[in-house]
Amino acid sequence: MLTKLARVGLTAAAMVLAATTFALAETTATPAPKLLAQASPAPTASPNPFTYRGYVRAYDFTRQNAYSGYNVPSGPGGKANQSTESNAIGLHADYKFEQSGFYVGGSYVYANPFNQCSDPTTHSSALPGPCGTKSVPPGLNPDDTLPGFEMSTLYEAYAAYNANGLYFKGGDQVITTPWATAADTRLKPISFQGADLSYRLTPNWTIEGADYWQWECRTCSNFDHGTLLTVVNPGGYTYSGANALPTTVYDPTETPLNNNGFIYGRLGYVGPTSLPLTANLYYYGFNNIANLWWLNATLPLGPSKLRPYVALQAGDESAPSSDLLGKIDATVFGLQAGFYPLTNVLLSAGFDSIPVRTDTITLPAGYACNVNTHQITPTSSYKEATFPYFLPGGSAGTAQCTNLGGGRANIYYGGIASPYTDSYAADPLFTTGGTQGMVDRRSPGSSVKVAATFTSDDRQFVAIVDQEWYDYSNPGYATSTNSTGFDVQYFFSKVPKTGLYKGFSFRVRQFSRSATNFAPPGEPIAGLFKYGRYQAEYDF
Repeated sequence: MLTKLARVGLTAAAMVLAATTFALAETTATPAPKLLAQASPAPTASPNPFTYRGYVRAYDFTRQNAYSGYNVPSGPGGKANQSTESNAIGLHADYKFEQSGFYVGGSYVYANPFNQCSDPTTHSSALPGPCGTKSVPPGLNPDDTLPGFEMSTLYEAYAAYNANGLYFKGGDQVITTPWATAADTRLKPISFQGADLSYRLTPNWTIEGADYWQWECRTCSNFDHGTLLTVVNPGGYTYSGANALPTTVYDPTETPLNNNGFIYGRLGYVGPTSLPLTANLYYYGFNNIANLWWLNATLPLGPSKLRPYVALQAGDESAPSSDLLGKIDATVFGLQAGFYPLTNVLLSAGFDSIPVRTDTITLPAGYACNVNTHQITPTSSYKEATFPYFLPGGSAGTAQCTNLGGGRANIYYGGIASPYTDSYAADPLFTTGGTQGMVDRRSPGSSVKVAATFTSDDRQFVAIVDQEWYDYSNPGYATSTNSTGFDVQYFFSKVPKTGLYKGFSFRVRQFSRSATNFAPPGEPIAGLFKYGRYQAEYDF
């Protein structure tokens, strides 16, 4: 850890020096002359219609992979650990047309890990190259969730209107909705290409509709029609549709499954002071994937010094077997409660439940339900086959099936398909942790999360400790995991009202995850998974 802190610390020092240079380069404004006693008041200056902001971010990411699946132990021959350090500069600008409600804006980011790996295709295991992901322990692979290659993208370019209760934004934009969000936990946020329109019907009610037809992932430099459940890897060489069965044959001709984004609707309610209930009903139409209804609500419980609150979430998602990911049938219900036992400390606890679904089917030719692992596996050298169900994640994960003999099996499914948060740990479930949640596992089950958050009086120091427990047991076998997270952030000095400096912060996040009772017959117990994030950021 000290080595990682030193690496980020050196970058942070360089950022401070750069910030000082920027500040010294600013021209000191000439003091305004004092007004004479009888002079008329000076006219009020109009706000500058052009505004900008930006950040410089240094980020070091390490990942310990304790196992890589069945019969593949850690150590020589197993899956190598991963490490990447990268640096980014981001710029954003807006121009408001005076007294009209119209404005335009854009955002750009450039990131470079300074490892001579400018092209993401060099990280594909299918191609030779100095940046390829072929290392075995004790070697290291790059971590392309950061990523470990260059990025350069204008990820926002939009025109917008906001006045008289009407809001519209069209173009490339960062959005914040429960199941399609910015997920800005690396070097750049996710962005979407489309149009959003909302209108405040009354002081309490708002209606919104949107259509987003492309997206740009947080490690991408271009917009495309892929999703996290249908797209290929960054090198563009291996198909990774979420309902693809395992294969023993590599097929370089496979292409990603494309779709046309999603449509979105929201009905929002904000209650009066006497009943400060906040609630939203959402609809997501994920093109050729699924339809999702989502409800969330939060209610503070009175004026107590403890500031207690309760929150609820519920969802229903469905799709026929003919859609891109096969049959989807998921429901979820969650509750959360919290209070402040001390002025600076928030304690919270959440619960989510996703019931398991079971069907009895005949498996595709060339595949069988493994009687030991309860995973669907190839019986010979078959190319990838699609499967008419959205299955839980395999490879030391939730059981997918029980073998009934004669090529028949019970299939276990019911997980939520989330095209724009899957594997990002960015979904809205109360129990999602820093490394994974039930949505990332694509699994039914139940889960609990408890967390404590401390915020200093001057708001310069924030610390979060959380613990999650996940039970993915089904008739195939019993399996569960637990996860622990630590997140500490310190803001070095208060932000002045004027000047280039808008903040400097350092953040350390540590996560660990382990399987607690997963051990199918003849298979090893899954080991401990860890990762650490070390981030320094200067805002201007």
